[in-house]
Amino acid sequence: MKYIVGDNRAQIILFPEKLDDLVSDSNPVRFIDEFVNQLNLNNIGFTKTVLSIYDPGRPCYSPECLLKLYIIGYFKKVRSSRKLMEMCRINIEAMWLLERQMPDFRTISDFRKDNKEAIKKVLKIFVKICAELGLYNKEAVVQDGSKFLAMNSKDNNITETKLQKKLEIADEQISKYLDEMDKLDKEESDPQKYTKEEIEDKIQKLRARKVEYNNLINELKEEGLTQKSLTDPDSRLMKTADGGFNVCYNVQIVVDPESHIVGAVEVTNNCNDTGLLSPVTSKLKEDLGIDILEVVADKGYENTADMLECIMNGTIPHVPSKSGAESYEFELDHKAATITEELLDSTKPDDIKTCLEAGVLPNAYAGKGIEVSIHEEEQYVSDKEDNLSSFTLNEDGTAVICPNGSELNKVADLQNKGKTRFTSRSACKKCTEKCTKSEFKQVDLKDGQTVLYAKKLRMVKKVKIKLIPDKGKIQKRKCVVEHPFGTTKYWQDGSYTLLAGTEKVAADLSLVFLAYDIKRVINMVGTQEMIRKMKEKMGGIEMCFSNFFRYINISSPMLHFSFIFS
Repeated sequence: MKYIVGDNRAQIILFPEKLDDLVSDSNPVRFIDEFVNQLNLNNIGFTKTVLSIYDPGRPCYSPECLLKLYIIGYFKKVRSSRKLMEMCRINIEAMWLLERQMPDFRTISDFRKDNKEAIKKVLKIFVKICAELGLYNKEAVVQDGSKFLAMNSKDNNITETKLQKKLEIADEQISKYLDEMDKLDKEESDPQKYTKEEIEDKIQKLRARKVEYNNLINELKEEGLTQKSLTDPDSRLMKTADGGFNVCYNVQIVVDPESHIVGAVEVTNNCNDTGLLSPVTSKLKEDLGIDILEVVADKGYENTADMLECIMNGTIPHVPSKSGAESYEFELDHKAATITEELLDSTKPDDIKTCLEAGVLPNAYAGKGIEVSIHEEEQYVSDKEDNLSSFTLNEDGTAVICPNGSELNKVADLQNKGKTRFTSRSACKKCTEKCTKSEFKQVDLKDGQTVLYAKKLRMVKKVKIKLIPDKGKIQKRKCVVEHPFGTTKYWQDGSYTLLAGTEKVAADLSLVFLAYDIKRVINMVGTQEMIRKMKEKMGGIEMCFSNFFRYINISSPMLHFSFIFS
């Protein structure tokens, strides 16, 4: 039996096949090509989108070409600019997509650095298209964070504790070398040991290091930082999932529980997830035009102030309690307001806040596990307008006169707090108007303070908000949000960042998750069906104006075309 024989490498082909024939109709690169062609890159903010024949130098590569290269590169797990350059020369899909253009690695690298914000917007536009096509859920999402390794080693991350240890080691080494110098002075020189000049040189270097370490300690104190990364200043030393520590970024994503499409990516240097629920979901709502959103997160997001801010802004958080409690309770000061039907039906954050502060549940929150009630409670309120209701220091500074005219004697100097304490147990026992819940009143006056206003017991209205998280949604959380992280980190080799700085890292990871989203959409809908739907949604435009000059030939130098596309 004969084997299949390939073509002779030296054979000249008279009629070469078309490049288009080598890419099937279902190939994802056809969707990537159509998606980028439909974008108005000038509006998005990409550089070099304005064309003019009078621009000096060699013509540059179009931003469409470089954006397509980055998307197909990240789609194929190729993120390095040098490997992307190589891909243009050996990968048939990249050749088809770029029409055999072969940009240099520096051109490829500069494009990503110069268009950080624009690249982030491309992901937002794609998610918006998915939402308009019904592929992304606008009612409920899942949020989680994960640590991505930064371009900064642990050795190049400093803390005051690390620097103090290095100073101690340097002092020990200096003492050791000084002892050796003393021995050299007393004894004859040994050729196997360091000479006196070599030891002096080492001591000078150690002293220079000490100066450097002290300067870094002073920088940390002046900037109010607990740690500082030298290679990538925005990165931080964080605890990772394996229990160790590494210099990372805390990347937050918001995922659709049905399609697993990543709707938002935020790069932070927060060492944990506390307080990140409201900022991330607020940006997603703004990007997609969502009014009311339910978000599911894990226990790491439990923060009463952050969760209350979510509720006041139209976001319903489903976060399990660390203590095991089935509900959360929040308390607000009651603010009287006229609540109309229009106000109740509104989904604007200001209107929701007005209703909640008035003790009324907005219609948008009905059946969402939120209860609102009003109650009165006794509270000590300071009355600064009533001059008689105050504790006043006498002229001698030895006692304080209370509102009932009794004297509270000086009992202690709180030097560590810069205060003086006054009290009188006997006077408080006889007093009929209690100004404290304690057995007797203690008045602490700061240095130079002569008056402390008394607090009166009054009935105050409070609004109580009770939030009952949905257990069913919480149980499904892990199955939803761990999938994108696992895919991007291990399948797409995206567990680390290629660039330094929060903005550049955000652009890098936006491309990572854009490639993930495109893969998800194509697996669900198909390449040609997605192209058809996108064309229908975007008006059936065959070619974006920014690609116009790629298909015409300007032969006369007298013609000057300079377009700014809108």
